[in-house]
Amino acid sequence: MVNSTAPSLAPEPARVDSLMSHMPQVRAYSTNLDALSERWNLLTLLGQMSNIGMDMTETREGFQNLTKELLHHLGTENLKKTVAEMQAKAQVAVDIVIRNLFERTADIGFLATDDDFRDFIAALGTTEDSGAGDDDGREARVDGFGPSAGTYQMEAIKSRFREYVAKYSVYDNIVLLSPTGQVLAQLDDENPVSQSRDPLIREAIETSRDYVEVYRASDLDPRRERSLIYAYRITENNSPKSRVLGVLCLMFRFEDEMAGVFQHLIAADGGEVLMLLDRDGRVIASSDEHHIQVGARMRPEPGLAYRVARFAGREYLATTCATKGYQGYAGPGWLGHVMVPLSYAFEKNPEESADQIAGHILDAVMRRSTLFSDALRNIPRQADKIQKELDVTVWNGNVRIANTKSGENSFSKTLLGEISKTGARTKEVFEESIGNLNQTVVSSILADVQFRASLAIDIMDRNLYERANDCRWWALTSYFRKTLAGDRITDEPRGTLEAILAYINNLYTVYTNLFLYDRLGTIVAVSNPDFSQAIGSKLGESWVMETLAIRDSQIYSVSPFARTWLYGDRHTYIYGASVTALDNPQQVVGGIGIVFDSEPQFAAMLRDALPKSERGEILDGCFAVFADSNRQVIASTRGQMLPGTSLELDPEFFALQPGAGVSNIVEYQGAYFVVGARASRGYREYKGPEDHYRNDVIALVFMQIGSVAAVGGERPSGRHDGHQTQPERQRYPQPSGNEVTTDISTFLIGGRLFGVESCNVICSINDQQITPLVCSNPGFIGVFSYVGQTVGVISLYELLGLNDRPYNPDSDGILLVKVKPRAGVQEDEGILGIVIDRIMDSPEIPNRSIACYGSELAGKSVLTKAVVRPDLGNERSAMLSILDVEGLEEHVLKARATGSDHGHADRVPVLERDVKKGH
Repeated sequence: MVNSTAPSLAPEPARVDSLMSHMPQVRAYSTNLDALSERWNLLTLLGQMSNIGMDMTETREGFQNLTKELLHHLGTENLKKTVAEMQAKAQVAVDIVIRNLFERTADIGFLATDDDFRDFIAALGTTEDSGAGDDDGREARVDGFGPSAGTYQMEAIKSRFREYVAKYSVYDNIVLLSPTGQVLAQLDDENPVSQSRDPLIREAIETSRDYVEVYRASDLDPRRERSLIYAYRITENNSPKSRVLGVLCLMFRFEDEMAGVFQHLIAADGGEVLMLLDRDGRVIASSDEHHIQVGARMRPEPGLAYRVARFAGREYLATTCATKGYQGYAGPGWLGHVMVPLSYAFEKNPEESADQIAGHILDAVMRRSTLFSDALRNIPRQADKIQKELDVTVWNGNVRIANTKSGENSFSKTLLGEISKTGARTKEVFEESIGNLNQTVVSSILADVQFRASLAIDIMDRNLYERANDCRWWALTSYFRKTLAGDRITDEPRGTLEAILAYINNLYTVYTNLFLYDRLGTIVAVSNPDFSQAIGSKLGESWVMETLAIRDSQIYSVSPFARTWLYGDRHTYIYGASVTALDNPQQVVGGIGIVFDSEPQFAAMLRDALPKSERGEILDGCFAVFADSNRQVIASTRGQMLPGTSLELDPEFFALQPGAGVSNIVEYQGAYFVVGARASRGYREYKGPEDHYRNDVIALVFMQIGSVAAVGGERPSGRHDGHQTQPERQRYPQPSGNEVTTDISTFLIGGRLFGVESCNVICSINDQQITPLVCSNPGFIGVFSYVGQTVGVISLYELLGLNDRPYNPDSDGILLVKVKPRAGVQEDEGILGIVIDRIMDSPEIPNRSIACYGSELAGKSVLTKAVVRPDLGNERSAMLSILDVEGLEEHVLKARATGSDHGHADRVPVLERDVKKGH
C-alpha cells in the first residue's frame, strides 16, 4: 500500500537486519540456509581431502553471498509490506474523520441561522445586547421567561432538535445558550447542565471564522472527560453586524464515530492498535483500550515511515500519519497512529488470496511484471548459474573418476553425489523462498487494491449520507413550508426563497444547484442564478412524483444515475424531499431538489483512494471506477471511461453482497491489472437495513502490473517462481554384487535424454562463445579453441529430426567427446563438440542392461548404437539412447568426403587433426 503523504517506505538496511529475528518466514529460511551453509563447509573440506580434484570454496562463497542477499530482500519486502499496511490504516483513520468533521463545520454555520431558534429565544423573553459591538462591553443576559410560553416553545424546539438529530445522527446533543452561558434548551434531558462558563461561548460570539471547534473537557457536558463541540452565534438576522441572541452548540458523537472507523479498519483478531492522537501526542481514541488506553502519551513522528517504539515495557513497530486535509480543512491537528507488537507484526500470512488467480496469469506476472525488483528476480538467476556450474563440475568429476582406476572411486562418487544434492537443495530453498515471497507480494497487492476500493466506497457512502440528510432537513425550513403552502409565489417571497437557497449552497459547495418546486412539480426558486431560466419549468421525472408522495420527514428520494438537463445534460444523482405544510405535516405543498456535483466530487473520492508516489502523483497505470451492479460506469479517473458506459469485466466483480469485496488479477484491454472491488454497505442508517433506499454501487481499483505482450509471450513454466521446471530424473538399472558395469554420462538434447560412455567424454563446458564459419555443413555450428586445439562444434537437432534453433551460450552447453582416428590412419585422437541442453547424471549401468544394435536394426542412422533397458517394474519408462561417437564421426567425415552436402567436397574442418593434415 502506498500513501501520498508518508515518507519513503524504503527501510534502512541496518534496521531491516535488526528486525529479521521477528519475521517467522525469514527465520525459517535462515535456519534452512544456515544448515546448508554448514554442509557446504563440510563438503568443501572433504573435497580438499579427496581425489575428486574439486575446490568448492568459490561455490560455497557464491551461495553464501546469495544467502545474505536473499535474506535481506526477504526482510526488506516483509517490512515494506507491513509498514505500508500500517500507514494505509493510519492515513485512512485520520482522513475519514477529518472528512466527517468538515461536514460539521458547514452544519453549525447553517443551523445557527435557523429562524425557529431565533423565534424560540424571542418567545422566552427579552434579550439585552450581547456586548458584541457595544462600547461599554456589557454582557448579555436573558430574563423574563414566561412559564406557559416557555413550556410550549420548549417542546417545539426540542422537537426541532429531535428532527435534526434523526437525520444527522452523528450528533447526540444540541445545546442552545444565552450569550451569558445560560442553557435555554437542549436535546439531552439527562445532561445536568444549566449554566456554562466555557470560553467557547465568548469565542463563538466574537470569532471571525464560520465556526468554533473544540475537543476538550467542557462544563457543557460534565459527564464526559472530553467533548467534541461545534459552536456558533445566533443573531437577529444574517447581517454581519446583527445583534447576538445566543450560541448554538452541536455535540458530536466522537466515541461512536471512532468505534465505526476502527471496526472497518482493524480485524477482530488483529494484534495491531489503531489510534487517533491529538497534536500533543495524547491518545484520544484507541481501537483497543485494554491494550493502549485513551490518555496515554505517544511520541508521534509523522516524518518517519516507521520506528521501533517501546510502550509499557514492550517493543512495537509504529507509524504516524498527518491528515491530508479535505478542501482546505485540516481539522484540530489530529494524527493517525498505528502500533503493532514486534512479536506479532510479521506473522500475517496472506498467500491464500493468490490461490484464486488463474495459474498461467500468476506465473506470467511473477516472471515479468513490474511488481518485483530486478535485484529480487536476479537472485534465482544467480543461484541457477552457480548450480549449473556446480552440476557441470560434478558431472566432469564423475567423468574423471570413471576414467581413473582408483580404490577411492566409490567414496569420490558418493561425495560428488552429495555435493550435487546439496547444490540442488540450496537452489531449491532459494526458489522456494523467492516463490513464497512473490506470492506474498501478489497477495499484499490484492489486499491493497481491495482495501483501496473499500476506502473509495466508504467515502462515497459517507458523502451521500450527508446528501440524504441535507435534503430532508432543508425541506423542514419554516419559510419554505409557509411560502409553498400559499396559492401564489410573488417576486418578493421568491427572492427570499432564493436568498436562503443561495446561502445554503454557499456553505455546501458539493451542489451545483438547489431548487424548490410546488405541488404540481413546477420549479419556483433556484440557488444558482445560472439556472434561473428553469423557473416555471414543469418537472415530469418519476422521482419528482415519488418525492411529492412522501409524507414522512425521514424519507427521501434519489433520482436514478442518469443524464439530466438539471446538470447540463450530464449524469448525476438528484436528492429530494417533500415540503409539507407547517400546520399539517401530512399535506405536501412541494419539494426540494439538490443537484449533486457528481463529476468533480466522485472523481476526487476515487483519486483519494488511489495509490500515489511520494510526490502525491497517482501511480502510472492505476485508475478507479464507481459502477453499478449492471456494470454502468458512474465515475472514473480514466478519461475514456465515461459515465453511463459499460465496464466489461468478469461478473464476479458485480455480484457482490453489500459490504463484500473481491480482488484478482485480470487481463483488461491488453494489460494485466490487479483489480480490487468492494460493494457499498451504506453508512449509519443510510442504505442500512431500515432505509427504504437501495442502490448497489461497487468501487473498483485497477493497478496495472504489465502488458499482456510483455508477460504473456513466454511458455508457462508450471511454477510460481518464474523458473523452468526441472526435468524428471531418469530411473536407471541398478547394479548388484560384482556385476560388470559401464559408466555412462547423460545429457539432454531437445528435451530428449542421451548418453555417452564416460570413457569417451572429455568434459562438459558452459558459457562458451563459438566462431561461426562461412559455407559450413548444416548442423555445423563453428569452432573454438580448447587447450591449444581448434574444436569443431555440431548440433544434432536436425539430424535427430528436431526443430533446429540457434546456439545460445547463456543456456546451452557443449559436450566434448574423444574421436578415435579412422582405421588405417596414424594420428592422435581428435575432439568433437556437441551442443546439449544440459548435463544430467553419471550413472553406473550394469552391462546386462545395455542392448547394442547394428545398422540393420537402426536403418541408415548411425547416431546411436545402443539403448539402456529399464529394470523390471519400470518397463514403461523411456529407454536411454547411447550416442555412437565413432559412427557420428564417420557420418560427418563421410558427408564431407563425398560432397553429399550440395556437392561441396571441401568443407570446413571439424576436427583439429583435419586442420593439421589438411583434410
